[in-house]
Amino acid sequence: MKQRPILTISMTSSEKVIKVFSILLIVGQFIYLFYLYKGLPDKVPVHFNAMGKADGWGGKGSIWTIPIIESLLFITLSFVERYPHVYNYPVRITEENAPRLYFEARRMMVILNFEIVLLLSLITWESVQVAKGMDSHGGWFLPVFLFIILGTVGITVYRLIRMK
Repeated sequence: MKQRPILTISMTSSEKVIKVFSILLIVGQFIYLFYLYKGLPDKVPVHFNAMGKADGWGGKGSIWTIPIIESLLFITLSFVERYPHVYNYPVRITEENAPRLYFEARRMMVILNFEIVLLLSLITWESVQVAKGMDSHGGWFLPVFLFIILGTVGITVYRLIRMK
């Protein structure tokens, strides 16, 4: 079995902007929670069911769980996106198509990383709102974000197949 080419592909300006915006969302989330923490009730929602209703509650400190997991996921995915030669592809990788396929796959990872950060930031915001006694978002939240994330993957797979 022939080894795939290992290439270094520079990030585009738009990818850098997406990364910066992701970092700003994470930092902003920590600032938001730090600022509001004292005013939060002793119990905060830690789980929402498929209809968007809080069905699990935890102590006030559990509000930090999602931002910490989000930060770890962001760091992990940022590391993984640097190695597109190890990804699974729907087409055979050759010396000729590797730069295009790797670029497309890496771009997908950058976008997915941002979408995950956005999703988890919105869940943190939602947890704070529900903890303060406001209504939850309802059942639209999960289907919309699944559609967005699966749409990103689907579009990328389609593009990869067309580029072979």
